[in-house]
Amino acid sequence: MLSAMTAFSLAACSPGGSASSASAAAAEASASAASTSSATEEVFEGTAASTTLFSLTYPDGWAVDETMTSDSSSYCYMELTLTGEESAAAQVNISASKSDVRNYRDRLRGAGIDAYDLVETKNLDMVQVGGVECVEYMAESWYSSSLIYLGRDEASGITVSIDIIGDQEDPGIQTMIRSLKFTLNDSGNVDPPWPWQGEPFSADARHTLNAGNYTVTVDWMKLEDPLIAYDIFSGRVEMTGDTVWVLLDNYLYEYQYSQDGLTYVSEQALGNEGDYEELSSDRNGKLYVSGFMEQMLIMEQGEVTGRIEDVDRALVHPNGTWGISSFFGQPLRKVMIDGETAQIEDWELRSAEETTKGFISENHVCITGTSEDKENVAVWVFDTDGNQQYEFGNTDMNEEGWMGAITDVIETPNGYLVLDGNMRNLLFYGTDGTLLATVDDEELFLTAYPWISSGCLMPDGSILIALTEERADESAYELLIYRLSGF
Repeated sequence: MLSAMTAFSLAACSPGGSASSASAAAAEASASAASTSSATEEVFEGTAASTTLFSLTYPDGWAVDETMTSDSSSYCYMELTLTGEESAAAQVNISASKSDVRNYRDRLRGAGIDAYDLVETKNLDMVQVGGVECVEYMAESWYSSSLIYLGRDEASGITVSIDIIGDQEDPGIQTMIRSLKFTLNDSGNVDPPWPWQGEPFSADARHTLNAGNYTVTVDWMKLEDPLIAYDIFSGRVEMTGDTVWVLLDNYLYEYQYSQDGLTYVSEQALGNEGDYEELSSDRNGKLYVSGFMEQMLIMEQGEVTGRIEDVDRALVHPNGTWGISSFFGQPLRKVMIDGETAQIEDWELRSAEETTKGFISENHVCITGTSEDKENVAVWVFDTDGNQQYEFGNTDMNEEGWMGAITDVIETPNGYLVLDGNMRNLLFYGTDGTLLATVDDEELFLTAYPWISSGCLMPDGSILIALTEERADESAYELLIYRLSGF
């Protein structure tokens, strides 16, 4: 009977997988147990174990790892192992968390489970485990595969997970799963809408404001379909000609730019290529896509035309012949590009300890990091020969120009625009390095609490800025794009 239960693989829930006879039998066993319990409480032989949020019985030969047990009113976790001659032959991990719905939805996505299919079309079979409707899937790691049941009880606000590792044919697993009961007290919790049910972000299309002596116009570039962001820090924006590129959650989106907005053209997943984080371009229209320990992709008109090894996370100069590569706590590196090869050397403009990230423009290289002298966040501006020109920031918290976490620096004909993701503001510096103004996100973008992640200079001198903002109904984060003109 257990062999049926442990396979539990719902074909529709496990991408690329197929249902086994064990899966069908498991569902039947679960239904049978529910029917039995409605008539008379089933008695299980073994040792009873419980936490605040669940209880179960485990048979002889199994043991609770007390060092890996948590028990509180909001989170409970238990590991049970079947001990073999040399190591655990099987393991069952059970967790219950009273929390918001984000973790549950993130785990569905991470498992490749289509939430719309789960919720709306209902074409994924569900299994009741411990009183909670669960979806089932297989997870693979370098050392093992595991069978996972994941569910959410909305009324109590509890997310549950059962992870079976190793010998899934062990009969004791059936006892534990059938005896498992989650403590589900209706707290009146109501989860936010799913992304497709929620109300998209909305704001005035255009407004103006003063930044020092400049009158800045901000246009919200509304997209035809909202871009849902899962990694709120991942959004990058770049422009080649009249094409706007957005890198988000390892997808590359292409939009046609016009004064009135952005028109969707295409999208492509980059997962088969690697995990990508940065976008840059040259004046010949080539797009460079890079990521930590990944090949740099050279793209033209949305197609990969070249790959460069060992570049890591890098940004390319507009002339396309060189660039910079940066990583937290490491010296800046100069990347000399020749076709699909690159020579890389350390370019220690600031100490490794001070270096967090580098940015590049036509005439300057900028480094952001924490200064050794004052231990404050700063931006250092260098010419392309490596001579320092300016220092921005490096001030204390209560002083003008204090910075939190710099996500981008864009040079314009009138100076430098510094994006501070942590403080949710933009700092405007003149061409002589003077701080002209600091303007917060609410005034600029009519947002509440965004992560300002990226910007790029447009051919007409305006700036495109990408940020993520949570919707008012908490149904999703959206990536928003603004055009800032006049500086």
